[in-house]
Amino acid sequence: MEECPQHIRIVLGEARVIWSEFMFPDVSKLGEFEFYLISELNSQLIVHHPYRTLDELKAILNMDQDDVSLAWSIINDHYLTDLPLLYPPHVIAVTAIFLAITLKPTQAGLQAAANTAAVLANTPQLLKDTAGAGTADPSIAPNKIQNLVSWLAEGEIDIKAVIECTQEMISLYEVWEQFNEKVCKEQIARYIKARGLDK
Repeated sequence: MEECPQHIRIVLGEARVIWSEFMFPDVSKLGEFEFYLISELNSQLIVHHPYRTLDELKAILNMDQDDVSLAWSIINDHYLTDLPLLYPPHVIAVTAIFLAITLKPTQAGLQAAANTAAVLANTPQLLKDTAGAGTADPSIAPNKIQNLVSWLAEGEIDIKAVIECTQEMISLYEVWEQFNEKVCKEQIARYIKARGLDK
């Protein structure tokens, strides 16, 4: 795996200990068979992640380091959901940026982002109106949220997909807030007893 790479010799050494009758001494053959397996599965080794989009957009949206770090964490958290299978990486990155800019640890939290996402979902014209209005005085710099909304209005990002991703991430964080390991274990034990699976 990319997060914890292992040298092929270490993998082969461990495999020899476990499956000595199946292993062969040539390390290059194992690497060759890895490519055969990937070829047979009609797979590619190229995987796109939302991190690249985040790096590109941080300068465009004038994000500070705290916002980038929070968005990076949100991208890491999204891998615990099915979002990577449902949406393209750039939508995930925009969702992470949206959440990072609108959700601050010091703000009211999840409800504020949910309300913002609901407003965006119900009034797509709001984005165009906000972008068209802009700031009358060019010496006044727009704040981060206005900058993001203007960028979203001008871009061709699927707003509905961003909103759905936002709702999914908010739901994940709500579940994490309410999670209690003790209660979860008790419920699993009750289920096992009720079904007679403990025998």
